[in-house]
Amino acid sequence: MTLALPGEAIKRGLVTQEIIGQLFDMNRAGGPFDPDNFARNRAFVDFMHGVIQKHGPAVPNLVTAAKAQVNGWVHIIDGRTPTPQGQVPAEDVIGAFQVKQGEIVPGSYRANPNHRILSHHGFFQLEPMLQQRLLDELTVYI
Repeated sequence: MTLALPGEAIKRGLVTQEIIGQLFDMNRAGGPFDPDNFARNRAFVDFMHGVIQKHGPAVPNLVTAAKAQVNGWVHIIDGRTPTPQGQVPAEDVIGAFQVKQGEIVPGSYRANPNHRILSHHGFFQLEPMLQQRLLDELTVYI
C-alpha cells in the first residue's frame, strides 16, 4: 500500500516514506484488507507524525479547539472513526497537542502508539489540510 499513484510508482520507483505498509496475504478469506493481515511501515508512520507535529498547530479546527479548551490536550481524531463526537476508540486517536492558555504548545505533539493505520473501519484519514501537507512534504523525498 502506497501514497504513490500507480503510474508514478512504476516510472520512478518508491521511497520508503510513501509506503504505508504491506498486506501479508492478497488471497485471504474475507478479503485482504483486514487489520490482522496488514503490517504498517514504521518509516511512513514516523513521517506522518512528523508532518502532524510540524503543521498541526496551524490547522484551523485545532486552533479553534485549543481556544475553547484553554488548558489540556487537543486530540487529532482519525477521520474514519464512526463516532467523532462521541466515544472514540483508542485506535482512532492519531495523537494530541498540549494546550496552555488557549494556545497549542509548540513541540508538544504526542503520537498515540495505539493508533492503527488500518482498522476495521478502513485506512487512516487525516484532516484535509494535514493530508495535503503530508503529500507536499513527501515531494522532498521523490
